[in-house]
Amino acid sequence: MGRSLARYAECVLKTTPSLLLILALSAAFEAGIAAAQASGSAWSFAVSGDSRNCGDFVMPAIAAKVKAEKDVFYWHLGDFRWMSQPDQDLEAMQPGGTKLTRSQYLPLAWDDFLTHQIASFGSTPVFLGRGNHETVDRSREDYIARFRGFLTRPEIVAQRQADGDGNLPVETWYHWTRNGIDFITLDNASHDEFTEAQLKWLRSVLDRDLKPDSGIHTIVTGMHEALPHSTSSNHAMDDWDAGLHTGEIVYTWLFAAEAAGKHVYYLASHSHYFSPNIFNTPYWKQRSSHVLPGWIIGAAGAHRYKLPKGADKASLTDIYGYLRGTVHADGTIEFALRQISEDDMKQAKWPNAPLDAIHECFVDNSDSADWK
Repeated sequence: MGRSLARYAECVLKTTPSLLLILALSAAFEAGIAAAQASGSAWSFAVSGDSRNCGDFVMPAIAAKVKAEKDVFYWHLGDFRWMSQPDQDLEAMQPGGTKLTRSQYLPLAWDDFLTHQIASFGSTPVFLGRGNHETVDRSREDYIARFRGFLTRPEIVAQRQADGDGNLPVETWYHWTRNGIDFITLDNASHDEFTEAQLKWLRSVLDRDLKPDSGIHTIVTGMHEALPHSTSSNHAMDDWDAGLHTGEIVYTWLFAAEAAGKHVYYLASHSHYFSPNIFNTPYWKQRSSHVLPGWIIGAAGAHRYKLPKGADKASLTDIYGYLRGTVHADGTIEFALRQISEDDMKQAKWPNAPLDAIHECFVDNSDSADWK
């Protein structure tokens, strides 16, 4: 990792609160202009992650709600299929409930994700992030080849052209802008991330966003695993040395963007529950007067985990659902949990999805069920 990147990160959180306030105030006027130019009507988008295990039953229900509430797009933060062994929803929809060997399952897994999950969204745009289960017996190159159509969506291609990156290879990290908001997808699915190449790219994106004439007033960053020192640190980038180091760098960069006057929001999944205020921890509170707003929303079908100690009181597990982000004219975003019921799953089910399998996914697919 380059020393310049590390020094920049260290300097940000060592900056005195008074200087941070000055930085924020100096950008306030520019932010106000950008907000005044924004559209006066609110709009919304949806986000969640971790649809392995039971996602073939949960994701169609999410898609039905997303389309009904006219969300502009859906953002999936990774872990499409289990990969290490067959997902129970996929097996339940086999003729006669046929059990698959892993060698039979692997060639079907990603096609099943596209057929029984993403196809449910119809014409609603879908953006994909890479999760750690996308690395099981599959390379980064495999991922790019299979999901290239999602990595080269028109919004992403147009943004690459605007950034001057149009001739560079397609990556698993990307961003696109809409109405003054920069949506940034990062890849921390494997333990070589964040690589210096990805950090260099992110730094260039944030530098452009911070220019006075950028037109960007809000930054939303999404990835699979949570950045270090969150309430989910037992299952996040804290798990490997490079992840800990580079994740701290990314947090400080986002913190600096907020201090410069941008609205900044952070989204992750990987842990299979809903949890807000994930950076409200002793580590980050000791280093600044406030923390970044962050959420974990890993509730799109995966085996549900128990909540960690220190999780915000509003956290929930043993639920399925997604976050709906409502964007207001001033660039602020209000995030609200939308839960999926068993009836929602039944109403949106595929014709070959057995009702007993849906019920089992709703009541038993969790750590709590394991202890019954």
